[in-house]
Amino acid sequence: MLLWFLVFAQFLLAAALVLSARWSPLPVVALAAAAPGIVLAVWAWVKVGWNKIRIHPSATDDTQLLTDGPYAIVRHPMYTGLLWFTAALLLTPFQWWRLASWGALLLVLSTKANHEEVSMQDRFEKYPAYRRRVGRLLPRCQRHTKCPSIMD
Repeated sequence: MLLWFLVFAQFLLAAALVLSARWSPLPVVALAAAAPGIVLAVWAWVKVGWNKIRIHPSATDDTQLLTDGPYAIVRHPMYTGLLWFTAALLLTPFQWWRLASWGALLLVLSTKANHEEVSMQDRFEKYPAYRRRVGRLLPRCQRHTKCPSIMD
């Protein structure tokens, strides 16, 4: 029940941020700032497969461990993309309740990510190594290694 509440909260908070943005005229800076988040999320959707997207944060028998493409940059690229996109919209217009909503969205997505990670770790023996190598919502750069980039 908690997981379905998190799914509902994710959509409610994201919708509130998107629908409360001032879209006409959309500031070019906000659109440019949002673009990488949109690209990252869409790239992850394409990598997973449009017909395999699930909104519930649990692994199933069909779940695969993806570690390349956007999943080589962050373990939850759809969440990162959504956070990036909605953060860029915070200035269109800035209001404290929107900032608080974004913070709540970050908390919801982090909680969902925790549940997903437990499920993935139980299902895939290689997940702990992947988890050490790749950051959850932000890229992880280790000393003496090159940070992953979109071009790799």
